[in-house]
Formats: sequence, C-alpha cells, structure tokens
Amino acid sequence: MDIEIKMPEEAEKALNILKSCGHEAYVVGGCVRDAILGSVPSDWDITTSALPEEISSCFKNYRTINTGLKHGTVTVIINKMHLEITTYRIDGKYSDNRRPDEVTFTDKVSMDLKRRDFTMNSLAYNKEGIVDLFGGIEDIKNKIVKCVGVPDERFQEDGLRILRAMRFAAVLGFNVEEDTRKSIHKNKNLLQNISFERINNEFMKLLNGIKCSEILSEYKDVVEVFIPEISELRDELWTERLNSASLVDNIIIKLSLLFYGMDAELILRRMKSDNDTIKKVKLLTLNMDGEIVPEIPAIKRWLNKMGYDNMKLLIHLKDASLKYPEAEKKYLRKAEELMDTIVRQNQCYSLNTLEVKGTDLIAAGIPKGPGVGKLLDEMIEKVMDDELENKKDVLLGYVNNKKL
Repeated sequence: MDIEIKMPEEAEKALNILKSCGHEAYVVGGCVRDAILGSVPSDWDITTSALPEEISSCFKNYRTINTGLKHGTVTVIINKMHLEITTYRIDGKYSDNRRPDEVTFTDKVSMDLKRRDFTMNSLAYNKEGIVDLFGGIEDIKNKIVKCVGVPDERFQEDGLRILRAMRFAAVLGFNVEEDTRKSIHKNKNLLQNISFERINNEFMKLLNGIKCSEILSEYKDVVEVFIPEISELRDELWTERLNSASLVDNIIIKLSLLFYGMDAELILRRMKSDNDTIKKVKLLTLNMDGEIVPEIPAIKRWLNKMGYDNMKLLIHLKDASLKYPEAEKKYLRKAEELMDTIVRQNQCYSLNTLEVKGTDLIAAGIPKGPGVGKLLDEMIEKVMDDELENKKDVLLGYVNNKKL
C-alpha cells in the first residue's frame, strides 16, 4: 500500500544522515500510527540498523544524549527537537514483566518490529515506503487493537500492555480483537507487578477516552486489580457511574463520580496521584450529597466552605451524576447563577472579602488570641445572613457594642 507520511524536517534529516552513513533507518511506532490516523504525532522515534556507537558517530556534529545505551537508544537533538534513535533489537526474557533482562542488536528491521506490542504500533516508514509485517494498517483501518503475535506472550513481557490496550481502545475509539481481549482478562493479575506510577499514567489517559465508559465496563475485573474498592459496586452501579463520567471532560469530576462513597484519598494516594487532584476529589466526594439550595445565604455558606472554583466543580459534578433527577438539576443551575452573581458583585462570603481584618479588631481593643478569630467568624456569619452590612464602620460598631 502506498502511504506518504509528512515528517518534520528534523526527522527526515536524521533518516538521511543515517542513510548517508550506510545504515537503514525508519520512523517507527506511535508517530507512524498517529500520522496514518491523521493526528499530529507528539514525538518522532527512529529505529535503525546502526549500532549505538555508530549512531553517535553519524551525529558527531550534533548534540547527543546517551539515553539508554544498554537498550540501544541515543537521543539526537536537531534544531531543538529531541529524536530517540534506537538500534534494531531482539528482546530477551522479561523476568519482571516490565523490561527485558537483556537485548540483542540485529540488522533486520523485521526482528525489531516483531517485539512490539500492537500491530498498529509495529509500523516503520521512510521515503522508500512503509514496512507493515503484521497487518497494522488494516487494523488501523478497521479500528482494531491487536497484539503482535501471541497476546499472552506480549502481556507477560510487560503487564502494563494490558492497560495500554484498554487505553488505546478508549482514546482511539477502537475495538479490542477477540484473542487480545481474552488474554487481557486472563493475564490481568500481571498488573500487580507494575508500579502505580505507570498504572496511573495510563489510567488517567484512558479516562479521557471517547470509549472510556464502554472499556471500563467491559474490563471492570481488570480495574479491580489496582482499584479493588470497585469490586464492592454492582456492575449496574459501576456502569451508571461510568455513563455519568462520560458526560464530562474534567478529570477531577470524572474521578469524583467514580470514587464517590469510597475512600477517594486512599485510592488516589495509592495510585500516586498529585496532591492537588487528591485534595479536590476528596473535597468533592465528601460534599456530593450536600443539598445546594438556590438562595443567596445558602450559596454564600457553600462558597465559604468550598471556595468558588471547587463550588463550580461540585455543581457540575452533581449535574453530571445520573443519580439526581432533572428537576433537582434545575435548582443546581439556578444556584450556579446566584454564585456567579455573588462573586461578580464582590459580595461578602469569606474572611478574605470581609471589610475588617484581625488587625482592625486588635486595634479596636480586642485582645490578641482565639477571640479575634471567633469574632471574625461571628461577623462573617451575620454578613452572609444580611444581619450586618459589610462596611468597616458598621462592623467596627458591632465590635464596640460587643465590648460594652
């Protein structure tokens, strides 16, 4: 099949340099897949018959980084673009289900492509044409995720490939080929050998996929390997949560929908998520069942408790959840309008927006100590209830009356 891929000039230059030195070279893997799919590759990897020391020699006039000489990889920088150039290789035994114990270099591109995970990632290309030994182009055309060779062998080499297959299916909108699908379920426990950092990276990408709901419903048993808490959910409830999550793009809301009613903090810490994500998801899941009444004093109290950004997330979370009837969601939209009005008009709902500060109270004769904070809290409550006007003279008058 005649396929022409437009490469960046830096990648094309690298191929030409390697060729001029007497070596074969191709762009390979994900960049070829993405280009065929019509999307812009995030990076361009190159595979070559040149040995690592020969790669370095070919690019002696460029800055190079010995990224992984043991595995045959040299990074070459051309016009500020980092290109990973790797020698054709044959992988040895994977005793840790992650990396080969050793690699053997080869001068045959066919042997290198044979070790790759999925057919759509086993494509190599240069200006002379495309190398497609395993039907990768056809599988891309038919939207299929399929292992190269025997699925069990591919997954036992690197257990993370199980989650990568699910992620590709979810993000690209592909279907998983039958033998590959069966092998995913069969070998799911290999994920126990994979670090949570690597799992988290794939899982978060999967959550943003167009087929996220369908894939995580089909492979619930696989997700239970690294998030055992969901095993307590009935399949129908898990599917309902997935369907809710599919209605939103925000990853914080997606996670909150999935982990509502669980110890979200425990799960996300185990998954090595960042602290900001953990903090927000914990706050949202703990407050998801709170009633949001579309009245100004009530909304001010919510803003005082959550802050504007988190309150916005909470409203959108409740709006996305299929557990709430449409009638209740109308109140949410009204509450959001009131919240925006309160913030736009700079109405008082927090100590930051109160016209007096602790220093003002001390200057007015209130002794330093916990009494200052208590009095500020008392005043913010009265301001939110419209019992006090948020003006400095009014508030200090209230303080003076308290002293009498």
